[in-house]
Amino acid sequence: MSDSKQPEGFIPSGLVVDNLCGTLEGSLTIAGEVEHVELQAGQLCVTETGVMKDGQVEATSIIIDGSVSGVTFTTPRLSAGAGARISDCVIEMGSPTGCAIHEDAHFEGDVRISVSRKGGARKADASKVEPQASIPAGDDEPDPHWPSQTPDISEADQDADIPLGG
Repeated sequence: MSDSKQPEGFIPSGLVVDNLCGTLEGSLTIAGEVEHVELQAGQLCVTETGVMKDGQVEATSIIIDGSVSGVTFTTPRLSAGAGARISDCVIEMGSPTGCAIHEDAHFEGDVRISVSRKGGARKADASKVEPQASIPAGDDEPDPHWPSQTPDISEADQDADIPLGG
């Protein structure tokens, strides 16, 4: 067994946990039920039998195959599997990529997915961002209808309110 392995946590099916708070460097797998969560983790996995209700979770990777409701997730990577049931949640992404939603995942209520580099998600170093060059129109003269500097939409706040019925 390697010493470099991160500690892992597991909440088994049938176990109900109320008020789960803390920081976990490794991963946490939830197969039982967790209510009122305030958690920071390396990776969070809610299995098909797992249920999570009310709270806030910040993790580098989140995988949802079970049921979550009333939770705010902050993560650069989120995957909602075929068995995912997500209701009344906020998902704050650190970039416009990194989100995978299976076509059979079920959303209901008010689910909001937003992309913001200003939030708690991982930030890129602003000093390393170089300005973009002007784009020519096909010859050596710039197109007057094209801005001389294309805005980087990944730095802007992007919100998508998706009414999903219920």
